[in-house]
Amino acid sequence: MNILLFGGTSEGRILSAFLKDKGIDTLVSVTTSYGEELIEQSADLKVRTGALDEREMEELFPGFDLIIDATHPYALEVSENIRRASKNSGVRSIRLLRDKGEEEEVGSGAFEAVFDSIGEAAEYLKNSEGRIFISTGAKELKEYRVIPDYTERLVARVLPVQASRDIIKDLAIRHVIYAKGPFSYEENLKHFKESAARYLVTKDSGRAGGFKEKTDAAASLGMSIVLIRRKTETEGFSLEEIKEVIANEYR
Repeated sequence: MNILLFGGTSEGRILSAFLKDKGIDTLVSVTTSYGEELIEQSADLKVRTGALDEREMEELFPGFDLIIDATHPYALEVSENIRRASKNSGVRSIRLLRDKGEEEEVGSGAFEAVFDSIGEAAEYLKNSEGRIFISTGAKELKEYRVIPDYTERLVARVLPVQASRDIIKDLAIRHVIYAKGPFSYEENLKHFKESAARYLVTKDSGRAGGFKEKTDAAASLGMSIVLIRRKTETEGFSLEEIKEVIANEYR
């Protein structure tokens, strides 16, 4: 039995540990070397690093009995590539659904503004004043260049990897926090206070991504929260359901 797990998320790390304990032959695919460092490898569980496009996925999938998509809920293009490559290669894939979006539980009234994309949020913030704390990742930081004096006004919290450092250097953003989340309420509070930011831009990363700890800390300081809405996914399994599938069908 061979399983290919697309991880890199907190749920992906939990599943990789579960598969390791079960002694199931597993290859965990992550995007960065930092993601690789967070997974404990063994004789049965190996890690490959680097992004895959749809064609590369189709070439890789036939060597496995099951594909598990535990990528980030905002990595929509990756999930769609996995779905199509699975269908084209004839190898079963299942999607791990992160817990219900916190926006649905908290209510949109808790946020100053809610948008479907970072581009829309950046356009909204063009006419704002004060520092803006960005916690939406390094890859999309270029979207914020429409904000006047962005190099000085943005405070970017990004992963401590070379790819992030290269993006920060290219955009000449002056205020940066290199750190790996999810962050506790106290850690968020410290970062927000030190940044002196008026706004927080965040994705709805759910409980696993420390969303509540982040927004609670921002609210306690009176920061205005700008939310990037999560696309609703309905087809998939919870973390515990995937464990049951593995235990019952892939023993």
